[in-house]
Amino acid sequence: MSRRVAVASRRVQGLSGAARMIIEHARRIAVQDWEVHVFSEKLDAKALLEAGAKPHKVPAWPWGSWLKRRAFAAAAARMTKGFDLVHGHGDLLEQDVLSLHNCVHAAHAHIFNSPLPASDAVGRMHALQLTERRFRVLVANSNLMKDDVTRRFGVPAEAVEVIYPGYDSCRFNAGGREDFGPEMRAELGIKPGETLYGLVTSGDFEKRGLKPFLRAFAAVARKLPGARAVVVGKESRPGPYIALVNELGIADRVVFRAPIADVWRFYHALDVYVHPAKWEEFGMSVLEALACGLPVITGAKVGAAELMKDEQRRFVLADPAGEPLEQAMLDLADGALRARVGALGPASALPCAWDRGAAALLALYERLAHA
Repeated sequence: MSRRVAVASRRVQGLSGAARMIIEHARRIAVQDWEVHVFSEKLDAKALLEAGAKPHKVPAWPWGSWLKRRAFAAAAARMTKGFDLVHGHGDLLEQDVLSLHNCVHAAHAHIFNSPLPASDAVGRMHALQLTERRFRVLVANSNLMKDDVTRRFGVPAEAVEVIYPGYDSCRFNAGGREDFGPEMRAELGIKPGETLYGLVTSGDFEKRGLKPFLRAFAAVARKLPGARAVVVGKESRPGPYIALVNELGIADRVVFRAPIADVWRFYHALDVYVHPAKWEEFGMSVLEALACGLPVITGAKVGAAELMKDEQRRFVLADPAGEPLEQAMLDLADGALRARVGALGPASALPCAWDRGAAALLALYERLAHA
């Protein structure tokens, strides 16, 4: 007889890393003697059904960020009673497994150099979940995240399990460059011989370090006439970034594009991937770039940087901005160095293939179900 796990998240649709993780894990766990039921206010029912999961719509409360979250937690708690396990993704107050995708207190402190306001709804929810231990096991996206929750909220280290987010090795791989790269470079207007630097994100340009990237690229562009850049992402207030591009005099060297479903095509067009976030709990795009065989420049406070080894560590920057970032980008204008560092990427990414992450999560489910 199949066991049933209830997976709950307020949003399981779109291109976010959390939505992809829920769907990809469901695809692999639903064939392992487990029924996967997904509860959400906004969900991609078609994708979930194709993955073998059973979607359930949770009624949405229309007012107030904090009230919305409490209302979802209450409704989901009623709907998930009787399941063998309950797996929450940051939106429940009672669960067996809590997958935390953001450390909003740490991120705010690093990005804005100030404490997170006490009124922040996500921060209030996380503080309640973590300080009162509203879970049996916490799944962290990285050791960076694990270290923060154990230090900041006193969560015992033995109650935290690190399971890295995953990637689709059929789409993100070093072999795709020849298949997809030339077409996408032509679409972006990149000429043969030009060096293309890129930043890819589902959103939140401030957190991902777009301003430091643009400033460093402007310095690089003054020294390398053949340097170009592409920024892939959706931002609710793009005005300041467009203004900065114009102010730096690089409007003709930078292309902005919205995210697309087949985002891997952008990676295959790039020569160098740059992700200068001051803090990020993991960083799916860093993982995807590594899998595609790209040299990656990122910050030491990015969880996915834990995957980078040997010569790749040279491009994990303590302060991913200013002169260190500019110099790293200039160094990787060298084609031989790019090829050598990029060749290390697929092996670094391999531990994060979706099959491995799902297997680790399934083992956790089995352990808790038999406890």
